[in-house]
Amino acid sequence: MVNKRDYYEVLGLSRECTTEDIKREYRKLARKYHPDVNNGNPESEEKFKEISEAYAVLSNEEKRRQYDRHGFNGSLFDDFDFGSVFSEFGFGDIFDTFFGTGFGTSFSGRDRTRHMKKGSDINVNVEIDFKESAYGVKKEIEYKVDDICELCGGRGSASKDGIIICKECGGTGRVRISRQSFLGNIVTTTTCGTCGGSGEVIKDPCPKCGGKGYVYRKKKIKVDIPAGIQDGDKIRLPGKGNSAGRNSMNGDLYVTVKVKPHPGFKRSGNDIISNVDISFAQAALGCRVAVETLDGMEEIDIKPGTQPGEKIILKSMGMVELNGYRRGDHIININVKIPTKVSDDEINLLKKYASGRGEETGSGKSKAFSKIKDAFKK
Repeated sequence: MVNKRDYYEVLGLSRECTTEDIKREYRKLARKYHPDVNNGNPESEEKFKEISEAYAVLSNEEKRRQYDRHGFNGSLFDDFDFGSVFSEFGFGDIFDTFFGTGFGTSFSGRDRTRHMKKGSDINVNVEIDFKESAYGVKKEIEYKVDDICELCGGRGSASKDGIIICKECGGTGRVRISRQSFLGNIVTTTTCGTCGGSGEVIKDPCPKCGGKGYVYRKKKIKVDIPAGIQDGDKIRLPGKGNSAGRNSMNGDLYVTVKVKPHPGFKRSGNDIISNVDISFAQAALGCRVAVETLDGMEEIDIKPGTQPGEKIILKSMGMVELNGYRRGDHIININVKIPTKVSDDEINLLKKYASGRGEETGSGKSKAFSKIKDAFKK
């Protein structure tokens, strides 16, 4: 738990103060405690950090409401644009100079070692069959990438001694910039424009990559696509994206999987859904029919008296769960097909069947309907 003085107390204000009050008090205190005004006095620097932290929160309406409701919390500084907050005072990059990345939790200073650059990510698509998505498959993908230059090994220089220390920043990758503000002369630190922060300059560029350290080319890679993957899922391959050249790490390759539709199957979660057509006679009397499944052809029993829309469930014959081992079910919808054309013999048989059950057939008016109609006429 971080112990913090009350931000309003730090600025000498009440909780009913206005935004203008906050800005006015901060301006006054910043002028008094800024380290450059106090010759780098450590106590003044700590005081300056404290009042700047309080101002950063209380000058932002949303952060102020959050602070008033819950008090101090490290999340107050999530997605905070510190440069914008302090730009009007002439030291927009003040947190880069004094606070680094620990603002709100620790002010131990910035790690000034140069961080390795990362190249950009690449997105590609691959299409697979429905059954390949069920069992997994290995696919070879061809894509275009900024790849490490083979001639210079990514150095960007034609020779090993063709890289020299940047004279502008002395190899630190950072330069100090002096500018005027209401406090007077303010010195801040920023990335060196000559070397781009690398601290080095190439005096003998590689003839193949022109000093960039990478070249644009086609590349092939085999990708393991796991069983159970769904249409639109992405596979991340770390370090297979673009290179940014010397002193960098490659970005990532993202492979978006497109699953081609199957003519007989639909996927619902990890279940497979398909349809089977049977005749009226088969539904009434029962039968055995062959159906396609992910595992091949299977014979299923249709029980006598099966109704249209009934389902038969084949347990654990659906899709395997992604990165798991359990399988969903295969659900078969039963469609009872009524014939649109029948022969005379079939008509006679059906009429006999209907008569035996006391059922009216044909499209004419039934005798019962005629009797009811005649009764209403009387």
